[in-house]
Amino acid sequence: MPCAAGAAAGAGAGWSAYRLSRALARDTGGAAPRHGELVGSAGTVVTAIPADGYGEVLLRLGGQPVKYAATADGPVALGAEVWVTATPSSTSVGVRAVER
Repeated sequence: MPCAAGAAAGAGAGWSAYRLSRALARDTGGAAPRHGELVGSAGTVVTAIPADGYGEVLLRLGGQPVKYAATADGPVALGAEVWVTATPSSTSVGVRAVER
């Protein structure tokens, strides 16, 4: 008798695990963030941006910190807060300094 109860409990747990895994496999609501979604987001300059070249900014993409090469219309100092205005490539962004 105890063996039958164990088999029934195991079968029930297996069926529940199967149903849960199928439900998770069908879930399509968590799409990965895309590079173009950075436009309008805020970041911080981690390498100063010269007027005619690239610096680096730290942004958050999908909740993770990511460092991008960045250009701006004018020089932007280290530590300045910036807004992303463009995403010309998958590894660079255009920014403007936030004025407070």
